Amino acid sequence: MTYLTPQTRKAGLLMIMMMIIMTASCAFTIVWMQQQISRTASRTKQLEANLAETVRKLNYLDERIATMHQPVVLQGKVAGALRPSTESQIVWVREQTAGANRAYAIAAPYETTMDLAFVDLNQQR
Repeated sequence: MTYLTPQTRKAGLLMIMMMIIMTASCAFTIVWMQQQISRTASRTKQLEANLAETVRKLNYLDERIATMHQPVVLQGKVAGALRPSTESQIVWVREQTAGANRAYAIAAPYETTMDLAFVDLNQQR
C-alpha cells in the first residue's frame, strides 16, 4: 500500500473542494436563469395582452370611421340642410389659384390653405 505525500493530499482535497464549489455555483446559476426566464415570460405575456387590447381598440375605431364615412350616413347628416339646385339658379365662383394636391377650406368660401394649423374648426359662421 502506497501512502500519499502531504502535497498530493492537499492537491486532491483542493480538487474536490473546487469541484464542489463549481457544482454549487452552477446550480445557483441555473436557478437564477430560470427566474430570469420566468420574469421575461410574464413580461412578454403582459406586453402581448397590451398589444392585443390596442389592436382591438384600433379595429373598433377603424370600424367606426368606416361606418361614419358610408354615403348613407353622410347623406343623413346633411339631409335637412341641402337642396337640389334649380335651373334658374346662378352661382358665381371667384377664380383663385388652388393649392397643389391637397387644399383645405378655411373661413371664407373658396379660400384654401395647405396647412391645417390655420383652420379654425370652432369658428362661428
